[in-house]
Amino acid sequence: MSDVTVGVIFKSYEPLSAIQAYAAQTEASGFSGGFWIAEAYHWFRSYGLEARGCFTALAAASMATKAIPIGLGITSPYMRHPTIQASEAAGIDELSNGRFIMGIGVGKVGIEYLEYDIEAMKPVPVHQESMDIMRKVWSGEQFTFKGDFYESTMPAYDRAADGLRTDIPIYVGATGPFMQRLAGRSSDGMLLAGLTSPKFVRYAIDNMHKGADKAGRKLSADFPVGGVILAACNKDGARAKEFTRSYTGTYIVNKLRNIKNDVILAGSGLPDEAWDPFRKAIAEGTADNVTHLVTDEMQRKFTVISGTPDECAEITQELIDAGLNTPLLEVVGETEEDNLNTVRLFGEAVLPQLKRAAS
Repeated sequence: MSDVTVGVIFKSYEPLSAIQAYAAQTEASGFSGGFWIAEAYHWFRSYGLEARGCFTALAAASMATKAIPIGLGITSPYMRHPTIQASEAAGIDELSNGRFIMGIGVGKVGIEYLEYDIEAMKPVPVHQESMDIMRKVWSGEQFTFKGDFYESTMPAYDRAADGLRTDIPIYVGATGPFMQRLAGRSSDGMLLAGLTSPKFVRYAIDNMHKGADKAGRKLSADFPVGGVILAACNKDGARAKEFTRSYTGTYIVNKLRNIKNDVILAGSGLPDEAWDPFRKAIAEGTADNVTHLVTDEMQRKFTVISGTPDECAEITQELIDAGLNTPLLEVVGETEEDNLNTVRLFGEAVLPQLKRAAS
């Protein structure tokens, strides 16, 4: 395996048979960062895709692999009570023989149709309470928890006696500064969203350290900082760039319409007026058809990892050098074979070129 921690991530709208094929190829291709699933929502039906349950998808991936980490990047604490999240996570951790990494984040697109008042249920305290409860469940100790949003009382259970882990790592999906500080204060790793430029990586890491410092916490030099990065690798670089183009457009629309984080867009270095055609498409109701607005320059500025193996290596190294020590490749193509080819080619021709960032 490469000494650089790179993983592969797919959304749970993929067929389960494909997820197993992708997971097996990820392990065979030497991705030490493991295989990850991001929870898909029924919103993706707008693009002709059907959501599967993320924990079912993780179970399928666990059964198709033997050694690499299996990660969830991410599900939302607004979706399930923390005790249910903890039970699902514990099941995947057992099935994978202790290889599981739990990931939680707002998932704003997914919770839009749920009746949550996100202004009343602020993300930072909701995530903190969720983490607190999950950790208590996994510890096996008796506890009573009464927070501002969640309550739970649970008897003790000796998980260790059953050979079960009592401490499963939790990564926090962090788009904004307050969540990034929470990641530094309370999590075991930070995950950044799509369209993660080197400038945004440095911004997020700075916030992460501010959160850690305020809590009196010293983060290790290799504290996991992951990012979900669109990826397509092909000997025909132009073809790879076409694979990622529509997905880049979807991410841009999501940032403008749902997440509304100007720092992500500004981090590309492109002027604000570059997004005016996308804003116009949102206003006119044509936001599902913006692929033609996405230029190669936009993809490169956002360090979308698409192109030939050498191009992919250059782009990935930029992110690693900025501090993204766990890039997660969101592999996209037209067919299952396209996706498998990206994983294989990246493993053969890109991973060997990557170097750890200088301290």
